This record gives sequence, structure tokens and C-alpha cells, in this order.
Amino acid sequence: MMVVQKLKKFSVFFILLSCASANITPLSKKAEAKKEEKKVLAQITPQSINVKNGQLEYIEMSLPLADGTYEAICSTENLEAKPDILKFRVKTGTAKIYYSEDYYSEETQRTCALEDGRVILNVEITQFPYKEEKLRVAKSKVVLSDAAKKRVEKEWLLTRDIYKSSAPEFLFDQPFRMPLYSKITSNFGKRRVFNDLKKTSHLGTDFRAAVGVKIPVANSGRVVFVGNLFYTGNVVIVDHGMDIFSLYAHLSKTNVKKGQTVVKGQIIGLAGKTGRVSGPHLHWGIKVAGKAADGASLVEASKKQFGLK
Repeated sequence: MMVVQKLKKFSVFFILLSCASANITPLSKKAEAKKEEKKVLAQITPQSINVKNGQLEYIEMSLPLADGTYEAICSTENLEAKPDILKFRVKTGTAKIYYSEDYYSEETQRTCALEDGRVILNVEITQFPYKEEKLRVAKSKVVLSDAAKKRVEKEWLLTRDIYKSSAPEFLFDQPFRMPLYSKITSNFGKRRVFNDLKKTSHLGTDFRAAVGVKIPVANSGRVVFVGNLFYTGNVVIVDHGMDIFSLYAHLSKTNVKKGQTVVKGQIIGLAGKTGRVSGPHLHWGIKVAGKAADGASLVEASKKQFGLK
């Protein structure tokens, strides 16, 4: 009798175990799953690019990721340097990336990797031969009063925060254009000396423009700032999505409001001579991932995104 009861208990236990095992993945299948996972991880082939400081490049590459916006961490061998965050879009397995190198960068190499450690970009950094120029402006724009210093600091923090918040997708569907096609009076990146006293770098492009000349926006986007700043005077800043911004400075008049959607070529203001200037002109600035970039390099890079030369 005792033997029969034990056999019954064992049979019940065996049946329960058999049912439970139906939901358990065999070790052999788990091993196969891990192999498949490793195969997916091994599918990324990093691209190698060469970028000069203050310039940018557009890259397209295959990535085994679902459609959406992603971030990569770009770091150097300098452990004390803070890594950069690179945002990019993926659609149907293709990543669209705008990579910008900081104007002040002295690094020689940088590696960009996904959060799981997979490297997507190997960047070689070289120095661009920027030139120098001397300018004469009002003394009050060079030797600042305490009140002016406080204003400049406040405005720097304001614009820094503006460049931290961008639409998580491209707001344009065409290449960028130059805002004007007049003579460029000062190229991006020039080392400047004001009144033989103050040395700065010109992180924008200056176009010849008389007061009142109409200024079109370089591409579609959303207006994120309209106002007057100490150095740039009356200014409009436009977010083009994915951490790409354009700035239009020294305007005599602005024609748009914060939050307004604008389309490529739309007139956003009139040229002027407000702010720190030696004469009327348009100052056009570009920020990508919080770093100043040469607008001309953005125009050329965006042509690649849309298959143009």
C-alpha cells in the first residue's frame, strides 16, 4: 500500500514537472539565442571619418536598430574631457548623422559608441587654418561695464539653455541654403582683435547687407528665440531639429515670433547694424549639438542627405 501511494505521488510530480518544463527554454536553445544576439551585435561596421575643428560632416550608415532617435557617446583618450552626446535618426535600418567637431577642439581622435558599447564612428580630427582680422568698434563693446558684464553672462546662460532643447526629429526635408548670396565680409572661424585690445573668434559668417535687406531663413524649422542681445543685437534663432540651430543677428527688424513654424526661404527679418558691429551686415551662426559650426559646411553636408552634389 505504501509503495502504491509513493508511486502515485511520483507520477503526479512527474506530470507537473513535465507541464512546467514546457515553458522552460532548453539550455541548448538559450545558447543558440545568445549566439544570435552576438551575431546582431557584430553586424555594426564602424565608419571612419575625418573632420576639421569647427566643421561638420553628414554620414549615413546601416544600423540594426528600430526606427527612432538615438544617442551615441563620443569620447577621447583624454579621461578628463567630458564626452559629447551625438543624436541621430534611424529609419528602415539606416542612420542619418550630422557630426560636428568643436571649434576649440585640440583632440586628434574621437570614438562614438552606442550605450551598449558598440562603436559606430571613428573620428580623426585635424586643425583648420583659420585666419586673423582686426576690427574697430565702439569702446563700450570691448571694455565692458559691470552692468554689461552681468548682461552678457545672463544672455550666455539663456542661449546655452536654448541650444539644449531641440526637436527629436529633422524639421526640414530639403538641403540648407545660405541666407544671402552677397559678398562674405568675414568667414567663420577668423581670429579677431577688437580695437587692438580684445581677442575673440568669429563663430559665424558675415554677409554684406545694407540696412533693410530682407533676410530669408536657411531652412524650415521652429523659431525658438526672438530678442535683443548685447553682442548680436536684434536676433532670431531657429531650431531645425536634431540639435541643429541657425542664428540671424544684427537685424534692424524681426518678422517672426517665438514658437512660429517657418519654411525654407521665408523672410524672418531685415538686415541692420544692432549689437557689436562696425557697420551694417548679417551675421549667420550655426550650432550643432551645442557647438558652433561653419554654415558653409552645413550647406554642403545637407546636400548629401538629400542626394545632391
